Amino acid sequence: MSVSRFSTDQGPTPSWASGWLWAAGLYNLVWGSLAIAMPHFLFDLTGAARINYPEIWQCVGMIVGVYGVGYIIAAGDSRTHWPIVFVGLLGKIFGPIGFLAALLRGTFPPLFGLTILTNDLLWWIPFAMILRDAARHPRTPSPIPERCRQWYVRQTSIQASPDLVFRFHESPDALRHLIPPWERMKVVESAGSLRPGSRVVLGGRVGPIPVQWIAVHTEYDPPHLFADRQESGPFAHWYHRHCFLDDGQGGTLLQDEVEYALPFGRLGRLLGSWLVHRKLEAMFAYRHEKTRTLLESGEWQNRI
Repeated sequence: MSVSRFSTDQGPTPSWASGWLWAAGLYNLVWGSLAIAMPHFLFDLTGAARINYPEIWQCVGMIVGVYGVGYIIAAGDSRTHWPIVFVGLLGKIFGPIGFLAALLRGTFPPLFGLTILTNDLLWWIPFAMILRDAARHPRTPSPIPERCRQWYVRQTSIQASPDLVFRFHESPDALRHLIPPWERMKVVESAGSLRPGSRVVLGGRVGPIPVQWIAVHTEYDPPHLFADRQESGPFAHWYHRHCFLDDGQGGTLLQDEVEYALPFGRLGRLLGSWLVHRKLEAMFAYRHEKTRTLLESGEWQNRI
């Protein structure tokens, strides 16, 4: 599934939508925190019988808090993240239906229904308006802003000619060699070419989450460089240039240059930048060392 940043042809996301989503996010975070810290508070306040297992209500508080994080993400661009608003609205519709069923069975006292006003009914109109606004404004891809982009560069000296290092990267089994063993990824599809328009599909998992990464080659200048960009994958933006620089002594300076942006805007950068940087360091350290070892030892040449 592609994660991209979008803008609209008719101007930016309206400030009123952002305001409502920020309010919803903060409300959910506060409500969820209270449910976790004081699971009996709402029951005592409304005269409902305490539940035997308060941990269940604390789990509800955690879920509500997660919704709050989603609303804050959506506040940055409600026209892009309208699915978060849609899922939230569904919850706010099903919640009163569930309460009504419980009320008819005598499970909850009527006073408990006051929570429906602030938890659910209050948000029906603004959430519906946000979804209507998103539906009325077609989304078109826009470049990732400069302030959202990050860069990674790694360079390694290899005692082999640029032509040989380039040919290694162009070989059909090169990518299989370069995927670190700790990464649960494999080549699902490959055109067997680095020429512009050819693509590579990687599949695997990040923790329990299935991931598919589709890269399309965009530049091809043997034996100096080739490049690829992410067409679909975990990043909001990914452009990777593989450079093979002549060191003037018969060897090669292998240089990887990556321009990337994390999903979820400022929140993604705040929570994920350090982790992604560490993963890139480990991945490219492995790739460069593997390339250097295969070429300098003659192991790869002996296979061709």
